[in-house]
Amino acid sequence: MIAGVLFSLGGVLLGAFLTPLTQLFLERKRERHATDRAKLLVAAELLQAQMILRTVSKGEHWPCYEDPNAFLPTSAWRENQSSIAGQVSEDLWVQIVMAYSLLEYDRARFAAANKIPAATPLTAEVAKGMKEEAINLGRLRRQLGLGGGWLDEFEEKLKVET
Repeated sequence: MIAGVLFSLGGVLLGAFLTPLTQLFLERKRERHATDRAKLLVAAELLQAQMILRTVSKGEHWPCYEDPNAFLPTSAWRENQSSIAGQVSEDLWVQIVMAYSLLEYDRARFAAANKIPAATPLTAEVAKGMKEEAINLGRLRRQLGLGGGWLDEFEEKLKVET
């Protein structure tokens, strides 16, 4: 009988000890999944911005569009930055913040350009800057976990490293 009571008491103590550990493990796992999801959503948004900037940089004129949120969105960043904060290195965090600041600037430039005549030329200097920004967005996107890229991005990287 005493053995049964001791066995039951041991089970209760073990359960009391394992329950908080299990909850802690599950909570950390949920946080990691939320962070990974947030990073992928932001990386996908950076990919879209990268594609837009690359496309615009190859054109001769400023683009016309109707919705800046669809053309060059920043909603994934606004909605998920709190999930990413503290989960990436400080250097990467600063790079992402600066990139989104530049994207907001680009959104303003595109909005202003949308109000000028459709055939307004895109200067070579502006086009080059957009291409460089697109390359930088690609680097950030890959650091967040969304791979891939364009050949000229990697060629540019090789030029910088040599």
